[in-house]
Parts: sequence; C-alpha cells; structure tokens
Amino acid sequence: MSRSLEETKKLIDSISPSFCAAKWYNVSIWLGNGRTASCHHPLAHHIPRMELQNNPSALHNTEFKKTARKEMLEGTRPKECGYCWRVEDAAKGKKDVYSDRVYQSHRYTTDEIVKIKDKPWDHNVIPKTVELAFDNLCNLACSYCNAEFSSTWARDINKNGPYKGMETKGGHTFANNGSHAMPFGHKNEDNEFIKKFFEWFPSIRGGLQELRVSGGEPARSPSFWKLLEMCNNDNFDFAVNSNLIMPEDRLNTLIESAKKFKAFDIYTSAEAFGKNQEFVRDGFDWKIWERNILKLLKAPQIRAVHVMMTLSALSVWTTDKFLEKIIKWRKKARTKEMLYMSVNILRFPSFQSMNILPQEVKDKLAYNIEKVLIPSKPWMHEWEINHYNRLLVYLRNVDKSYEDQDTYENKANDFKNFTVQYARRREKPIDKFMPVEFNDWFNTI
Repeated sequence: MSRSLEETKKLIDSISPSFCAAKWYNVSIWLGNGRTASCHHPLAHHIPRMELQNNPSALHNTEFKKTARKEMLEGTRPKECGYCWRVEDAAKGKKDVYSDRVYQSHRYTTDEIVKIKDKPWDHNVIPKTVELAFDNLCNLACSYCNAEFSSTWARDINKNGPYKGMETKGGHTFANNGSHAMPFGHKNEDNEFIKKFFEWFPSIRGGLQELRVSGGEPARSPSFWKLLEMCNNDNFDFAVNSNLIMPEDRLNTLIESAKKFKAFDIYTSAEAFGKNQEFVRDGFDWKIWERNILKLLKAPQIRAVHVMMTLSALSVWTTDKFLEKIIKWRKKARTKEMLYMSVNILRFPSFQSMNILPQEVKDKLAYNIEKVLIPSKPWMHEWEINHYNRLLVYLRNVDKSYEDQDTYENKANDFKNFTVQYARRREKPIDKFMPVEFNDWFNTI
C-alpha cells in the first residue's frame, strides 16, 4: 500500500468523518449460530432468516448493516462503532495515533474506497475480506472468551455450573453453557447458514482479496477441512486464526495446504509471557506455542505469521516482556519481517477491561511498556509502533469505554469473583501464575 496511514485518514474523512470502508468490504460471520458484523469491534447481530432465504449475500448485507452504511455516508457515527469513536476522541490532537477505522480502511485501494460513495447505500456488496467461523470447537478456554465461542468453555459450565455472584452484563455471560451458540449441534447438521455460505462462496471467491477462518479452533472443525478441499489454485490470500496448540503432524497438514492459495498466513493469539499467558488462555502451553511458532517461521509455504494481542486487566502485566521476546526473535533472525503484531484493547466483558485498574497502576504499566518500546522501534513496523502508542494513550487517558454501562463497584466485584472461580476451576493458583505486581493489587479488591 503506497498510501500512508495519514493519507488514508484524509481520504476516508473526505467522504465523511464517520466513514469506514470495512462496513462495506469486510465481514465477520459466525455460521454456527448465524451472526455477522463488519469487524470485531461492533457486537455481532443476527442474520434474519427471511433476508437470507432468497439472498445468500445477506450473510454480509443485512438491513441492519445497510442502515449503518447510510449513517456513515451522512457523517453520523453508528453507535455500534463506539470503540473507534472512543479512541479518536481520546487521541484528538495527537499525531500518529489512529483508530481501527483507519487501519480497517487502509487495506483497500483508493479507487475501491472512492467507488463506495457512488453506489446506493442499500446495494448488496461483494466483500473483499471475509472472516468466518464454522463452529465453536476449541481446545482452549481463554479468560475473556465464553461458551459461545469455545466448546471447552461449554464443558466447564456444564460440569461446574455457572459462575456465581456476577453483577455486570458481561458477568452474566459466564452463566450460560453456550447451547444457543451451536443450535445445530457440534456437527452442524442441517445448518442453513453453513449451507448458504457454501452456496454463496462460488459467487464471491473471484473477488476476494482474503478469506480468513476463525473459530473456536479451525483445525478441529470438519467444515474447515471441507473448505480447504474445495479450494485449489485460488487467486486470493487464505488465512487461519489458530491458537497453535496442536501436535506437529496436524501443523504439518496445515502447512501443506498452503500451496492451494495465492498466499497463506497464520494468525495466532498471544499477548503475555510465560505463566501469565498460560493463566489468561487456559490450555495454552508456552513451550508448544513457541515450538510451533519457530517451525512456521522456517516454512517457506507460509507467507507470514501474525500475533493478535488482546490486552486486558489479566494480560497487560507482562506485555512488556512479551514485546521483548518478539524483538529478541527478530534480532536473532536479523529481520523484522516475522511475527507481525497487532495490539487490540479488550472491552467485553467490561469487568476484565484495563479500565478497572487504578490509574497509578496503569501509569506504571504504560511506563514499563514504553521503556521496552522506545529501544525496540528500529525492529518494528510503523503500524506496530502506532498500535503500541495507542495502547499507551488508552492506559493513560481512558477510564471507560463508550458502551460500558456498568458501575466500577460491580466491575470490581465481578473481576474478583470471576478470577477466584476461574483459577479454582482451571487448577491454576493465582499467586503461582500471575506476577507479584498483579497479586499486590488484586489482594486490595
């Protein structure tokens, strides 16, 4: 992309101060229960079956989403996009700090972006970047996840019952066993949303820039392997979101499938170091993850490996050490073209947000991260530096997200209750897995 991020911002602002090309060209679809969104920040909404019946593209082009597109063209901020509005308002007057409205639009060409305003707001768009999840089959049960997105979480709730004493909206999420997430069962028998996707796929595959499969853990999904079998010599990039906690033979099969596509990328989730990471993402094994990461970096079939970081009140404590590790690998390889990082800020559930931390704690964490960031910049890409700068701004300036309607007292109550119960259920003593600094603060709640 020849445009700079600043040029992308000026381009989309010239259409409207609330315009984001992702609302047209990008889509995330959860086929297990029929939900869709334009990116991961707005809450996913249900795909009306009546809209889908004669229009498979309603997997992306729902009437709800078309209304949000109309608002953007008119300069109105859609409420569902509060994440970006909060970041933009907090960063006002600061250079090199961009919301995801800019990053999400940056991937598309100037011509593709300009064309949007010349078409009716309610027309059916062929997406260029698609992310989908077939089901919730997963071998991990991460702290901020739930039974809707992880079958391991569902087993936990079925075995041990709902989390008790939770008061916030997000806290109530940990009371359900995710049965609504897979209404067609784990085998997805007679799942009309999956049938409509495979019906829609031939009409969009020629215009796709990237198709990305998430989960759950895709490598455990029969539908994922069915999709790979359908593909061959396709002229789009393929990507998979994998936790990479898998045996080497399965990883080898995944690497071998890369030859079917124009390019093949791996996205994996991690943001903390060692025991802290294993606590935040239950089922995560740092040694297995590191082994598989290093194997992927040596595989010529794999174009790139991307690390998606999700910063929460549980994970932010060793983010500085995590950055140090990535930079150490880059220096050893004498290149920064490896393990690309994206820094995402957790908002839901609100009680796990970094916002619940006292300001003096957040300032200390920001200082620790910045101390590693500054000397690491020569080994980082512009967007990575910008992502970390955005994190620093958030830690130092934001105390509540737009959509957060919970009181601090309820969030503190839920954080304490959840973390204690989570640690007991997962057999991970807090004082053994979390840093001393965390325990010093946690014991004051």
